[in-house]
Amino acid sequence: MKKSIACLLALLLLAVPLLAWAEGETIYSIVDAQGQYITHFVGEPAQGDEYIAHDNSHYVITAVDVAAHTAQAEKKGAYPMPDVSWLSEDSRAVSSGTQRHAVALYCTHSDESYEPTDGASSITPRGSIYDVAQALKSNLEQRGVKVYYDDSTHLPHDSGAYKRSRSTAANLLENGVDAIFDIHRDGIKDPAQYETTIKGEEASMVRLLVGRANQNQAENKEFAVELKAVADKLYPELIRDIYIGKGTYNQDLSPNSVLLEFGTHTIDKERAENATQYMAAAIEKTLYGGVSGAAGEGQSAQNAKSRDHSAWISIAWIAGVLLVGACVYGVASTGSLKAGFSKVGNGFKEMTGGIFNKKNKE
Repeated sequence: MKKSIACLLALLLLAVPLLAWAEGETIYSIVDAQGQYITHFVGEPAQGDEYIAHDNSHYVITAVDVAAHTAQAEKKGAYPMPDVSWLSEDSRAVSSGTQRHAVALYCTHSDESYEPTDGASSITPRGSIYDVAQALKSNLEQRGVKVYYDDSTHLPHDSGAYKRSRSTAANLLENGVDAIFDIHRDGIKDPAQYETTIKGEEASMVRLLVGRANQNQAENKEFAVELKAVADKLYPELIRDIYIGKGTYNQDLSPNSVLLEFGTHTIDKERAENATQYMAAAIEKTLYGGVSGAAGEGQSAQNAKSRDHSAWISIAWIAGVLLVGACVYGVASTGSLKAGFSKVGNGFKEMTGGIFNKKNKE
């Protein structure tokens, strides 16, 4: 009897990851207070989750019906997007072979594939999601961005996948990258929710996913919103939406960390690969203002020069004010213009040790 119980417990323990994975793959419909459809989400939403739609409508999840696989969301209005008027699609980055910026890529769910192309939505040990990650890497490198890409696998596709990919993300961040992206594909069934056309080319839309259960959630959300704003300006049909969920997704490791879902399992892989060239442009312009390599110093360097210039101007103004004040004090205390300037001069010589008044000796 005891042996049978032990065997049963062992089977249950082995089944826990599979059950967790099955629960995580449940598709929920998110609706508004009137029951009108908003979007689908793979996994269980939670109260407090946020959703920024394609048109920037902002929703907050207020109730979840686990039995019906639905969640109700309250509309908060239009989400305030950052000003990206500095953008110009014609200001292409120029790469001269000198890479000055760096990002990191990896894939937590190693089995993810595209059913119409691959014949299955899940392929082990390595799904075609790695082809999409490689395409994004190549397109970023063409724009002069250094890419640290780790193609390690993190099987199985269960609730522990993010724990296993955490070390991969942490190791990538040791390279001092400016941002890190976890590459996925969604699991909703309707391909029409992701299929799009960009500049006459069949492509996939991209969902941005941000975890709100970490100390970097505000920065990650801000980064995702800016990335959407830039992409919307360049390629209005690229970004599907942003979901801010209860998970962590290892985004506590970096303030510039976003999960990118290139389409869903029911679209052709080529659409997702085609989308990477546009996503690469949006990433590069968001991080570096559209200039990389030896073609320019980048926004950070330009801003640093501007700050230094302003600092020197401030120092000059302060020095000028002090000098005028000293002269006024000298005249007032001696009653004579000549004596006042002489007093100021003597004080200056005492402060500097006379180094500016020494005569050269042969």
